[in-house]
Amino acid sequence: MRYYAGMGEYTREESIFGFSGPVARFVGAAILMAAITVALYSLPEKSSEWIRSREMIRKLYLFPILLSAMWFGARGAASSTMFATLVCGGFAGNSWPAEVSSQVERIGEVGVFWLVGALSASFFEQQRRFVGEIETANDNTLLALAAALDVREHNTGVHSQRVADYTLRLAREAGIRDKDLLEAFWRGALLHDVGKIGIPDKVLLKPGPLSEEEWEVMRGHPEVGGRMLRKIEFLRAASEIVLSHHERYDGTGYPRRLKSGEIPLGARLFAVIDVYDALTTDRAYHTARSHTDALVKLKEMSGTHFDPGVVTAFTKIPFEELNEIAKKNQTPLLFTAVPVPSLHQVTSVLSPQP
Repeated sequence: MRYYAGMGEYTREESIFGFSGPVARFVGAAILMAAITVALYSLPEKSSEWIRSREMIRKLYLFPILLSAMWFGARGAASSTMFATLVCGGFAGNSWPAEVSSQVERIGEVGVFWLVGALSASFFEQQRRFVGEIETANDNTLLALAAALDVREHNTGVHSQRVADYTLRLAREAGIRDKDLLEAFWRGALLHDVGKIGIPDKVLLKPGPLSEEEWEVMRGHPEVGGRMLRKIEFLRAASEIVLSHHERYDGTGYPRRLKSGEIPLGARLFAVIDVYDALTTDRAYHTARSHTDALVKLKEMSGTHFDPGVVTAFTKIPFEELNEIAKKNQTPLLFTAVPVPSLHQVTSVLSPQP
């Protein structure tokens, strides 16, 4: 379990002696290899009664070879197999048998190590490719759904993908590195308004202000979206963002009136992005503001609407990176507001003095 700068829990990773993620896996495989080697060398080398025991212990090298193939692919399997080969082949202090039959048997053991390593690495590589293809197909389906929702409400198909990309960049700026969590944040941001699929057009597309009854209907969309996504296993984590993206840091949001750390981190990240995107793009009720103006507004709302730690992290993202994301999604940003010429300047240009 890890934390970031007072912003709450953001990931759970396997931990071994204080290490986590890929490092934990490497440490785990190394410890297993070392334990087998120590056990092998601790037996009397020339004691005939221990020969079968030594053979059984050597076969235990298959376990770290399989784990390395699963965790690190072909390179991991090759490294573990090479280590086992050096030990069993007599290159690391373990004596090479004198009898021909024993030599053939030892060569067979080493051959089995390489065969298992190669086959397991191939199997896990194919499995990873297959899973990757499924994830790509899932994400393409989600992109199509988000684009359809955008067209309905915004007359554009890029709003949801833009805020999803912004959210991913902010999550990385906040120090989040867990791949599964980053994917959940991206998907949650992409589908944040999926619950609006249940909002009638007369409410969702109403050009004027909404009545109190209409607002009640509109405020129901996070719960509708959260229920929809919670039923899908790979979107269950993303559903927390959909359910909570209208909560406010001071507890005045909806639908559950959560506050501070009670709000899921993904929703706290997205809340900043949602308002930033609303400020920096043309909407029916205002023209796009500049990046610097939007940052001023976000800082004003820090501690009330937004988590101060999230706002601080967002302000550290270079404008060029945000602009690149915006341009990729057909919405270039303005760094500062374009100065509007005064009436005197306009008349001077149109009617120059002789």
